[in-house]
Amino acid sequence: MALKKLNAVTSWILTALLFVHIYTTLVYLLTGRFDLQVMMIVPRALAIVCVIHVCISLAIVFFMHDGSDFTKYGKLNQRTFMQRLSGLLILLLVHPHVKLFAGFIYENLPLSAGRKIFVFIVEMLFFGAIYTHLECSFSRSLITMGLIRSEKAERTVDYAMRALCVLGFAVTFFALARFLVMWDPA
Repeated sequence: MALKKLNAVTSWILTALLFVHIYTTLVYLLTGRFDLQVMMIVPRALAIVCVIHVCISLAIVFFMHDGSDFTKYGKLNQRTFMQRLSGLLILLLVHPHVKLFAGFIYENLPLSAGRKIFVFIVEMLFFGAIYTHLECSFSRSLITMGLIRSEKAERTVDYAMRALCVLGFAVTFFALARFLVMWDPA
C-alpha cells in the first residue's frame, strides 16, 4: 500500500506540473507571449516526475497484482483498462508531442496545411489521452490516500474531474486550432 500512496503523491505532483505546463502553453497559443525559461523548466520537471510515476505504476501493475486480470472483474475494471490504455497512449504520443513543437515552434518553421492537420490530430489524441487519464485516476488517488471514503464522494469528485477535463479539452481544442490556423513564421 505504501507504493500506491507514493504513486498517488507523484501523480498529484505530476498533475500540478501538467496544469502549469498546459496553462503556460495555452497562454502562448492564445496570446503569443512566450517565456522560454518556464517553457523549458516545467517540461523537464514534468518528464522526471512522469518517469517516476510510470516506474511506480508498472511496479504496481506487475508486482502487486492489483486486479489486472480483466476476465475476473469484468465491468469493474473498465475504468482500470481506460486508465492503463490512456497511460500507454500518453507514453506513445509524448515523443511526437515534444518533437512536433520543438520542430516548428522553437525553430520557427512554416507548416503546410497537411502538416498542420497532422499536428492537430496527433496533439488532440495526446491531450485526449491526458484528460482521460486524469479523469480515470484522480479520485482513485484520493481513495488511496484516505481522503475519499464514500461512493457518493467518489462520484462527486469524478463528475467534477470529468467537467474540468471536458473544459480543458475544449479550451485546448480551440487554442490549438486557432494557433495552427494563425501560424505563419514568415
